This record gives sequence, structure tokens and C-alpha cells, in this order.
Amino acid sequence: MPLGDRDAGTLLMHEAAADFPAEAGVTSGRMFNGTGLRVSAGFFAFVSSIGRLVVKLPQHEAHAMIDSGRAEPVVMGKRTMREWVSLPPPEHGDLSGWRAALQAAHAFVTAED
Repeated sequence: MPLGDRDAGTLLMHEAAADFPAEAGVTSGRMFNGTGLRVSAGFFAFVSSIGRLVVKLPQHEAHAMIDSGRAEPVVMGKRTMREWVSLPPPEHGDLSGWRAALQAAHAFVTAED
């Protein structure tokens, strides 16, 4: 059976997150009917229903990514989430963009703790 967009994205997210050392405290858990990545301070990433990586970043970094066209804003209902951005699936299997976004999101959420 072929994987759906979310399932395929979740596999890629876990592959990109494999670089986190054990002491980083990264675990996975349920978030928005899917799987997200978290640390003790909370979730910092998940995969949307259409297979996009969604990460939590400082507001100025989120805006910079949106302004550059590398990410899109995340809208829940009528509310635009100021610190969350959505990245498209990697092209040609290149996970470097997702890895960098995961590292930045992890650092941000860890600093909030």
C-alpha cells in the first residue's frame, strides 16, 4: 500500500531528526492526528496532512523564511500562527533544509524551557 503524504513526510521528518544526539531529549508524540517531535518544553515540529514539515521558530525567523519564499505561514482556522511555518517536502531527497529547520526549531523550543 502506498504511503499517504503525511506518512511519507513523517518518515522523512524522522530521518532528518536522526542527527539529534540522545542527550538532546527529542521524543515523538501525537500532535494534530499525526506524529510530532518534542522536548520537555513542548513540540517543535510535526508533519501536516499534506506532507509539509511544520516547525516552531522565533517570530522574526519565521517571517524571514516566509518572506524569502522558503516557507509558508501556518493558519489554524482563521488564526495565523506567528511562530510556526510550513516547509515543502524536500526535492530530490535532499533533507538539508528540513534538518536545518529542525535544528533551529529544537534550539528555539529548548531555549524557552
